[in-house]
Amino acid sequence: MMHREQILGLEMGALKALLPMHLWMTADGTVLSTGPTLAKIIGGGEHLGDLFLNGRAGDAGTLLDRIDAAAENGDRLFLRMRPAPHLNLRGNAVRARSGSVLLNLGFGIEIYDAVRIAGLTDADFAPPELAMELLFMREAIGGVLGELSRFNSQLEAAREAAEVQAHTDPLTGLRNRRGLELALGNALRLARDGDATGKGTGFALAHLDLDHFKQVNDLLGHAAGDLVLRHVARVLQEVTRSDDTAARIGGDEFVLILKGLEDPEMLKRLAGRIIAGIEAALDQQEECGVSASMGIVLSRFYKNLSAERMLADSDAALYRSKRNGRARVTIIDAPRAD
Repeated sequence: MMHREQILGLEMGALKALLPMHLWMTADGTVLSTGPTLAKIIGGGEHLGDLFLNGRAGDAGTLLDRIDAAAENGDRLFLRMRPAPHLNLRGNAVRARSGSVLLNLGFGIEIYDAVRIAGLTDADFAPPELAMELLFMREAIGGVLGELSRFNSQLEAAREAAEVQAHTDPLTGLRNRRGLELALGNALRLARDGDATGKGTGFALAHLDLDHFKQVNDLLGHAAGDLVLRHVARVLQEVTRSDDTAARIGGDEFVLILKGLEDPEMLKRLAGRIIAGIEAALDQQEECGVSASMGIVLSRFYKNLSAERMLADSDAALYRSKRNGRARVTIIDAPRAD
């Protein structure tokens, strides 16, 4: 008769301490004992068939046949839990002299789910068991990867911030000369080659220079001049759209790239709004009357688009406005010879 307090010469308490994932059963599948860790996962059950299914699809024979074969041949067992959470277990089997069978099971790659679901700790595993070490290693790797991900995100944010700073005028917050070069190069590509649909997008290039700005610096000081420049920047940001570009390229010179805007009448009205806004930079009682002169060229009038030629032509149009009395705009709206 089988002694319920011993198996393979071990006291049941020693067996549970050494093999916390064991299951001891009779030859017909009656459960005699389960280890404390396994019991946390599967709960109670009087028969093996109430607790497990064959974990290998396509295997012939019953679950007891598979366990008999494992005990005889040393085959590895794969069992799937019937109760939720339906984890897969793996292990081996040995047969006692009484004919009973001792299974020693483990979680394999599903240990993380088992620990999370059952709240297992290091005390639930035998001391030689590597399961918790592997789990801790996985957690450590996950933590390291998380830190690397956060570090990469911070590095990318810092890189983007540095790139924005490198292309931004610190006084006005507009693009600087380098930022203008990049935006103008992109506008020229779209005008020449088209967008994703192959449709070209023309643009207007506007060059702006302040009138009487030197008097502000001479009479009121450079701090007042900086205030005027920031006011001009606000005016330009208010009248431009999100896909337009406003840049300060030095001193009191500004350049606008106005995508898709090539109607001379609309450009004249826009220039009028800009000039009127800039003239409000100083109180009317001040001795300095700041205004602006503008020159505009249109990309559709160029056979061979180039940044250098468009910038030179817009600058020439600007100085035509200066010669004609300032506070006005000159638009070159005729085809260029080259």
